[in-house]
Amino acid sequence: MPQVTPQYLAQRRASILAAAARCFAANGFHATSIPDICAEAGMSAGGVYRYFAGKDELIAELGDSVMTPVLRALRTAASADPVPGPAEVIDLIHRALLTEGSSSDASLILQVWAEVVRNPGMRESLHRHVVELVDALSEFTRQWAPSENESAETAARALMAMSMGTFLMQNVLEAETQPTPTQTLLDSVSVLIRHR
Repeated sequence: MPQVTPQYLAQRRASILAAAARCFAANGFHATSIPDICAEAGMSAGGVYRYFAGKDELIAELGDSVMTPVLRALRTAASADPVPGPAEVIDLIHRALLTEGSSSDASLILQVWAEVVRNPGMRESLHRHVVELVDALSEFTRQWAPSENESAETAARALMAMSMGTFLMQNVLEAETQPTPTQTLLDSVSVLIRHR
């Protein structure tokens, strides 16, 4: 019998995860069953359970996989010269979330965010990712306003909130129309803030 390599095992896990993502995006976490995922992956239940303990583990790993490309892209962009501005960083986050060929789409991203409300494991995982994301975004906010270094983390959290809001606006509320450009949304927020 040929030896099973770590690469093969990783590919099988990735294949199952991609199948689960397609099922979850189409039908939601709670309406998707393990047999649905098995059928989509072209595997038996035993094959899927060899790699994942169950649906909750698949959901948690999908949540992790959504953030990995975002953090990688932000770390790379923070060392660019010139450093990207706020709208460019937000667009970068969205592109990384929705990378062509990835298992992510807007529906899946929103489900991951919503799952945090009811799933303690996902909440703990999200907390870890928020810490990493705030750290990565702080690299930008420090460069944009060096004299405000002590408020870099708060500014990073505001940027994260704007990113989530623009993601929802552009990919859900405006999904059937031409999305409002990120820079336009940020310019409008600036106008509102000046007139508070």
